[in-house]
Amino acid sequence: MKVVATNKITEAQSRYPAADNHLCAWYLIMSRGNFHSEQDLRATFGDMRGFNYQYKFPIPETTLLVHTLINFESQVAYIDEIKPGNH
Repeated sequence: MKVVATNKITEAQSRYPAADNHLCAWYLIMSRGNFHSEQDLRATFGDMRGFNYQYKFPIPETTLLVHTLINFESQVAYIDEIKPGNH
């Protein structure tokens, strides 16, 4: 899956240095994954939230959520924002 707006990961890593490795891991899993449906995502990220095309991924050991817009047909995940939230 192609992950778009990766600059938001870099920005979050600067603001939240303790989350650096976890954000890198999330990116690697998403970019190397072959997710064709919400069920495919849930099989890998059991704690994600959302439906249709909007999904939020909790980052382990942090309060951060990666807010995304995902188009399964075109295999594109757009990072809308990364911010603290409730898990």
